[in-house]
Amino acid sequence: MRRLALAGGVLAIAAALIVRLHAPVDARDRLTGIVLLAPSATTIMLHHAPFGGMPAMSMDFSVPPGTNVHPGERIAADVDRTTEPWSLSAIRVISAAPSTSNFTHPAFLATGDLVPDLAVIDQRGRHETLAALRGQPYVLTFIYTRCRDPKMCPFVSAKLRQVESRTAGTPVQLVEVSLDPAYDRPPVLARYGTLFGADPARWHLFTGDPRTVLDFAARFRILERSAGPDTIVHTERLAIVDAGGHITRFLDDTAWQPATVASALEVLVR
Repeated sequence: MRRLALAGGVLAIAAALIVRLHAPVDARDRLTGIVLLAPSATTIMLHHAPFGGMPAMSMDFSVPPGTNVHPGERIAADVDRTTEPWSLSAIRVISAAPSTSNFTHPAFLATGDLVPDLAVIDQRGRHETLAALRGQPYVLTFIYTRCRDPKMCPFVSAKLRQVESRTAGTPVQLVEVSLDPAYDRPPVLARYGTLFGADPARWHLFTGDPRTVLDFAARFRILERSAGPDTIVHTERLAIVDAGGHITRFLDDTAWQPATVASALEVLVR
Protein backbone atom coordinates (compact mmCIF):
# COMPACT_ATOMS: atom_id res chain seq x y z
CA MET A 1 0.00 0.00 0.00
CA ARG A 2 2.76 2.43 0.92
CA ARG A 3 4.64 1.72 -2.33
CA LEU A 4 1.46 2.21 -4.35
CA ALA A 5 0.73 5.51 -2.61
CA LEU A 6 4.26 6.79 -3.16
CA ALA A 7 4.18 5.64 -6.78
CA GLY A 8 0.89 7.48 -7.25
CA GLY A 9 2.48 10.64 -5.89
CA VAL A 10 5.43 10.31 -8.27
CA LEU A 11 3.08 9.79 -11.21
CA ALA A 12 1.07 12.90 -10.24
CA ILE A 13 4.22 15.01 -10.17
CA ALA A 14 5.42 13.55 -13.48
CA ALA A 15 2.05 14.22 -15.13
CA ALA A 16 2.08 17.84 -14.02
CA LEU A 17 5.61 18.29 -15.33
CA ILE A 18 4.72 16.71 -18.68
CA VAL A 19 1.77 19.08 -19.08
CA ARG A 20 4.03 22.01 -18.28
CA LEU A 21 6.80 20.94 -20.65
CA HIS A 22 4.37 20.51 -23.53
CA ALA A 23 2.50 23.78 -23.02
CA PRO A 24 2.46 25.95 -26.18
CA VAL A 25 5.55 28.17 -26.26
CA ASP A 26 3.56 31.32 -26.92
CA ALA A 27 0.81 30.50 -24.45
CA ARG A 28 -0.77 33.33 -22.46
CA ASP A 29 -3.61 32.53 -20.14
CA ARG A 30 -5.61 34.15 -17.39
CA LEU A 31 -5.46 32.29 -14.10
CA THR A 32 -6.96 32.62 -10.66
CA GLY A 33 -5.25 31.38 -7.53
CA ILE A 34 -4.76 31.77 -3.81
CA VAL A 35 -1.53 33.27 -2.53
CA LEU A 36 0.28 30.78 -0.27
CA LEU A 37 3.40 32.82 0.44
CA ALA A 38 3.96 36.56 0.25
CA PRO A 39 6.26 37.61 -2.61
CA SER A 40 9.94 36.92 -1.96
CA ALA A 41 12.04 39.21 -4.17
CA THR A 42 10.31 38.55 -7.50
CA THR A 43 8.69 35.15 -6.95
CA ILE A 44 5.41 34.05 -5.43
CA MET A 45 3.77 30.69 -4.62
CA LEU A 46 0.16 30.22 -5.69
CA HIS A 47 -2.34 27.41 -5.54
CA HIS A 48 -3.99 28.00 -8.91
CA ALA A 49 -7.18 26.73 -10.46
CA PRO A 50 -6.89 24.67 -13.69
CA PHE A 51 -5.85 26.73 -16.70
CA GLY A 52 -4.44 26.13 -20.18
CA GLY A 53 -4.20 22.36 -19.74
CA MET A 54 -2.58 22.64 -16.29
CA PRO A 55 -4.36 20.90 -13.40
CA ALA A 56 -4.94 22.73 -10.14
CA MET A 57 -1.73 22.69 -8.11
CA SER A 58 0.75 24.87 -6.22
CA MET A 59 3.52 26.52 -8.24
CA ASP A 60 6.08 29.30 -8.03
CA PHE A 61 5.69 32.20 -10.47
CA SER A 62 7.79 35.29 -11.08
CA VAL A 63 6.07 38.62 -10.43
CA PRO A 64 7.03 42.26 -11.02
CA PRO A 65 9.12 43.87 -8.25
CA GLY A 66 6.98 45.55 -5.63
CA THR A 67 3.97 43.27 -6.16
CA ASN A 68 1.75 43.84 -3.13
CA VAL A 69 -0.30 40.74 -2.35
CA HIS A 70 -0.72 38.78 0.87
CA PRO A 71 -1.16 35.12 1.90
CA GLY A 72 -4.75 33.98 1.68
CA GLU A 73 -5.78 36.49 -0.99
CA ARG A 74 -7.35 35.22 -4.19
CA ILE A 75 -5.87 36.87 -7.26
CA ALA A 76 -6.33 36.90 -11.02
CA ALA A 77 -3.40 37.42 -13.39
CA ASP A 78 -2.13 36.93 -16.92
CA VAL A 79 0.43 34.11 -17.30
CA ASP A 80 3.39 34.21 -19.67
CA ARG A 81 4.65 30.66 -20.23
CA THR A 82 7.69 31.70 -22.29
CA THR A 83 9.64 32.57 -19.14
CA GLU A 84 11.17 30.36 -16.44
CA PRO A 85 9.55 30.33 -13.99
CA TRP A 86 6.34 31.35 -15.68
CA SER A 87 5.60 35.00 -14.99
CA LEU A 88 2.47 36.87 -13.92
CA SER A 89 1.31 40.32 -14.96
CA ALA A 90 -1.86 42.40 -14.64
CA ILE A 91 -2.27 41.00 -11.13
CA ARG A 92 -5.53 41.87 -9.44
CA VAL A 93 -6.81 40.88 -5.98
CA ILE A 94 -10.34 39.52 -6.39
CA SER A 95 -11.03 38.54 -2.77
CA ALA A 96 -9.35 39.25 0.54
CA ALA A 97 -7.70 36.73 2.83
CA PRO A 98 -10.04 35.03 5.30
CA SER A 99 -10.64 37.21 8.34
CA THR A 100 -9.25 36.07 11.68
CA SER A 101 -11.71 38.28 13.56
CA ASN A 102 -14.08 35.37 14.14
CA PHE A 103 -11.49 33.31 16.00
CA THR A 104 -11.53 33.11 19.78
CA HIS A 105 -7.80 33.92 20.00
CA PRO A 106 -6.86 36.21 17.10
CA ALA A 107 -3.42 37.09 18.52
CA PHE A 108 -0.65 35.72 16.32
CA LEU A 109 2.23 33.83 17.91
CA ALA A 110 5.84 35.01 17.62
CA THR A 111 9.28 33.52 18.23
CA GLY A 112 9.75 33.06 21.98
CA ASP A 113 6.05 32.59 22.70
CA LEU A 114 4.75 29.58 24.59
CA VAL A 115 2.76 27.22 22.36
CA PRO A 116 -0.85 27.38 23.63
CA ASP A 117 -2.25 24.21 25.09
CA LEU A 118 -4.67 22.31 22.90
CA ALA A 119 -6.91 19.31 23.63
CA VAL A 120 -6.26 16.80 20.84
CA ILE A 121 -6.83 13.19 19.79
CA ASP A 122 -3.95 11.29 18.18
CA GLN A 123 -3.91 8.63 15.47
CA ARG A 124 -4.33 5.92 18.12
CA GLY A 125 -7.51 7.51 19.44
CA ARG A 126 -5.81 8.76 22.60
CA HIS A 127 -7.00 12.02 24.13
CA GLU A 128 -3.98 14.19 24.88
CA THR A 129 -2.88 17.81 25.21
CA LEU A 130 -0.02 19.64 23.55
CA ALA A 131 1.19 20.63 27.01
CA ALA A 132 1.98 16.97 27.63
CA LEU A 133 4.82 17.28 25.09
CA ARG A 134 6.68 19.80 27.23
CA GLY A 135 9.96 18.42 28.49
CA GLN A 136 11.10 17.42 25.00
CA PRO A 137 11.70 19.53 21.87
CA TYR A 138 9.41 19.05 18.91
CA VAL A 139 8.58 20.26 15.44
CA LEU A 140 5.01 21.36 14.71
CA THR A 141 3.29 21.78 11.35
CA PHE A 142 -0.15 21.53 9.72
CA ILE A 143 -1.48 19.13 7.07
CA TYR A 144 -4.64 17.41 5.93
CA THR A 145 -4.74 13.82 4.72
CA ARG A 146 -6.82 14.35 1.56
CA CYS A 147 -4.21 16.73 0.13
CA ARG A 148 -3.09 15.61 -3.35
CA ASP A 149 -0.86 18.59 -4.10
CA PRO A 150 2.67 17.18 -4.56
CA LYS A 151 4.30 20.39 -3.29
CA MET A 152 2.25 20.63 -0.11
CA CYS A 153 1.17 18.17 2.62
CA PRO A 154 2.61 14.92 1.16
CA PHE A 155 5.91 16.73 0.56
CA VAL A 156 5.99 18.03 4.14
CA SER A 157 5.19 14.60 5.61
CA ALA A 158 7.81 12.89 3.44
CA LYS A 159 10.42 15.31 4.75
CA LEU A 160 9.28 14.78 8.34
CA ARG A 161 10.00 11.10 7.78
CA GLN A 162 13.61 12.09 7.16
CA VAL A 163 13.61 14.24 10.30
CA GLU A 164 12.26 11.26 12.24
CA SER A 165 15.09 9.10 10.91
CA ARG A 166 17.78 11.71 11.55
CA THR A 167 16.67 12.21 15.16
CA ALA A 168 16.28 8.52 16.02
CA GLY A 169 17.41 7.73 19.54
CA THR A 170 16.66 11.25 20.82
CA PRO A 171 13.60 12.56 22.70
CA VAL A 172 12.64 14.75 19.70
CA GLN A 173 8.94 14.60 18.83
CA LEU A 174 7.12 15.40 15.58
CA VAL A 175 3.64 16.90 15.47
CA GLU A 176 1.25 17.35 12.54
CA VAL A 177 -2.09 19.00 13.29
CA SER A 178 -4.95 18.39 10.85
CA LEU A 179 -6.56 21.31 9.04
CA ASP A 180 -9.48 19.00 8.18
CA PRO A 181 -10.34 17.80 11.69
CA ALA A 182 -13.91 16.81 10.90
CA TYR A 183 -12.67 14.29 8.30
CA ASP A 184 -9.26 13.42 9.73
CA ARG A 185 -10.39 11.26 12.61
CA PRO A 186 -7.99 8.76 14.27
CA PRO A 187 -8.45 5.84 11.80
CA VAL A 188 -7.82 8.20 8.85
CA LEU A 189 -4.76 9.69 10.56
CA ALA A 190 -3.45 6.21 11.39
CA ARG A 191 -3.62 5.16 7.71
CA TYR A 192 -1.91 8.39 6.66
CA GLY A 193 0.82 7.92 9.24
CA THR A 194 1.48 4.39 8.05
CA LEU A 195 2.10 5.67 4.51
CA PHE A 196 4.97 7.79 5.80
CA GLY A 197 6.35 5.40 8.39
CA ALA A 198 5.24 7.50 11.36
CA ASP A 199 6.15 5.97 14.72
CA PRO A 200 3.16 6.95 16.90
CA ALA A 201 5.39 7.03 19.97
CA ARG A 202 7.27 10.01 18.48
CA TRP A 203 5.26 11.25 15.51
CA HIS A 204 1.87 12.57 16.57
CA LEU A 205 -0.96 13.17 14.11
CA PHE A 206 -3.53 15.26 15.94
CA THR A 207 -7.18 16.09 15.37
CA GLY A 208 -9.84 17.44 17.72
CA ASP A 209 -12.80 19.78 17.91
CA PRO A 210 -12.84 21.51 14.49
CA ARG A 211 -13.36 25.07 15.71
CA THR A 212 -10.76 24.72 18.47
CA VAL A 213 -8.17 23.17 16.16
CA LEU A 214 -8.63 25.78 13.42
CA ASP A 215 -8.53 28.53 16.02
CA PHE A 216 -5.18 27.13 17.16
CA ALA A 217 -3.89 27.02 13.56
CA ALA A 218 -4.93 30.64 13.00
CA ARG A 219 -2.62 31.75 15.81
CA PHE A 220 0.25 30.34 13.72
CA ARG A 221 -0.90 32.46 10.76
CA ILE A 222 -2.28 29.42 8.98
CA LEU A 223 -4.98 30.74 6.64
CA GLU A 224 -7.15 28.01 5.16
CA ARG A 225 -10.13 27.97 2.86
CA SER A 226 -12.09 25.34 0.97
CA ALA A 227 -11.35 24.98 -2.73
CA GLY A 228 -13.72 22.07 -3.36
CA PRO A 229 -15.45 19.19 -1.58
CA ASP A 230 -12.17 17.59 -0.47
CA THR A 231 -9.58 20.30 -1.14
CA ILE A 232 -8.25 22.84 1.34
CA VAL A 233 -5.89 25.59 0.26
CA HIS A 234 -3.74 26.79 3.13
CA THR A 235 -0.61 28.72 3.93
CA GLU A 236 2.44 26.85 5.22
CA ARG A 237 4.32 27.22 8.48
CA LEU A 238 6.57 24.96 10.52
CA ALA A 239 7.54 25.77 14.11
CA ILE A 240 10.50 24.41 16.08
CA VAL A 241 9.66 24.23 19.77
CA ASP A 242 12.03 23.82 22.71
CA ALA A 243 11.57 21.53 25.72
CA GLY A 244 9.87 24.32 27.63
CA GLY A 245 7.20 24.63 24.94
CA HIS A 246 8.52 27.91 23.52
CA ILE A 247 8.78 28.61 19.78
CA THR A 248 12.43 29.03 18.78
CA ARG A 249 12.02 29.37 15.02
CA PHE A 250 9.47 29.53 12.20
CA LEU A 251 9.95 28.23 8.65
CA ASP A 252 7.34 29.69 6.32
CA ASP A 253 7.40 27.53 3.21
CA THR A 254 7.80 23.90 2.15
CA ALA A 255 11.40 24.35 0.95
CA TRP A 256 12.95 23.64 4.35
CA GLN A 257 15.57 20.90 4.48
CA PRO A 258 15.19 17.89 6.83
CA ALA A 259 18.86 18.15 7.83
CA THR A 260 18.38 21.78 8.90
CA VAL A 261 15.33 20.99 11.02
CA ALA A 262 16.93 17.88 12.53
CA SER A 263 20.08 19.84 13.44
CA ALA A 264 18.02 22.61 15.10
CA LEU A 265 16.16 20.03 17.16
CA GLU A 266 19.34 18.23 18.17
CA VAL A 267 20.80 21.53 19.42
CA LEU A 268 17.73 21.89 21.65
CA VAL A 269 18.27 18.37 22.96
CA ARG A 270 21.86 19.24 23.92
